[in-house]
Amino acid sequence: MERDPLFIHTPRYSQFDYGRDHPLRLFRLKLTVDLMEHYGLLKPPVETIEPPLVEEETLLTYHQPSYLEALRKAEEEGLANPAMGLGTQDNPVFPGVYTLSRLVVGGTLEGTRRALEGRRVFHIGGGMHHAHPERAEGFCYLNDIVIALKEAVNRGARVLYFDIDAHHCDAVQEAFYEDPRVLVVSFHQYGPDFYPGTGSLEETGEGEGRGYNLNLPLDRYTEDETLWWAYEHLLPPLLEAFKPDLLFTQLGVDAHRDDPLTSLFISTHFYERMAQDLASRWHGPWMAVGGGGYDLVNVARIWTLVWGAMVGREVPDTLPQSFLRVSIMEGYDGPNLRDLPGWSGTPQEVPQEVKERVAFLREACPLFQ
Repeated sequence: MERDPLFIHTPRYSQFDYGRDHPLRLFRLKLTVDLMEHYGLLKPPVETIEPPLVEEETLLTYHQPSYLEALRKAEEEGLANPAMGLGTQDNPVFPGVYTLSRLVVGGTLEGTRRALEGRRVFHIGGGMHHAHPERAEGFCYLNDIVIALKEAVNRGARVLYFDIDAHHCDAVQEAFYEDPRVLVVSFHQYGPDFYPGTGSLEETGEGEGRGYNLNLPLDRYTEDETLWWAYEHLLPPLLEAFKPDLLFTQLGVDAHRDDPLTSLFISTHFYERMAQDLASRWHGPWMAVGGGGYDLVNVARIWTLVWGAMVGREVPDTLPQSFLRVSIMEGYDGPNLRDLPGWSGTPQEVPQEVKERVAFLREACPLFQ
């Protein structure tokens, strides 16, 4: 790395609350930062900054004025607007909802600008890939990713966007479906009853963007070995062939086997191995954001491992007592940062249907030809 890595976070995030019964608890961000600090992962040469509050003019590069007005009224007057997704069970109206969302966009946008200077950047508060131009969706109010990617493209960058959240990046796909400058790759759980219902194998882009939108739908209970096999056959060759100016990763961790909202079976080992592999292969600009993850202990453990890989630090496996006091209350009583080995103890055979899906994607994408 030619430039010092950058970590973006603000304690202000802890001032906001989706509500007592909402799955997205912002305390997970503080818990992650505390754990990173324990392991010394935020000490120099790592630079840390707080996200700026993005200007509304910048939000208009993606969001509609009428929606921003509704979001402002939701914050100032507590007004719901179900037609725009505001005041629903997934996207409640709460004090500071617009301010929080502007901080999230500001952090990802500033991080992307700095990543393009040749840095590795992680903004754990970012990753809101479901917000659409005219409505809130899936716990997301403003789409920090799309706005940041638009900025990168406008600066002449080609971007490889890799999303490993268990939920498909529907709004990001929609925004760049016809644009070959952004190669969108998403690994996600997929099924008729799973949100958001998009991200089928056949959704590969249109027009000039045909073959530059690659979805790998995953069946319930997909394990580490299968996902790693798919990763190896897609990401490294795409990085080599596409030669992006920016690697942008959405690191949602709700594919973890203990996540309460999903049905995949991924462990901490996959996330750490993937981050280590990317860190060894990719030495250009790298922007990373958070995303899903609804077991807050696993969120903190995995993002700590990922950041350790990004900055080239070996992270000890023993958790601090301060973390264990919280994790035990959350139902995790293990003393380790990493998960124990899988229950089977033997490598699993990669399902034939996964091999066929990967083969389909390699055939659909011109970069493999």
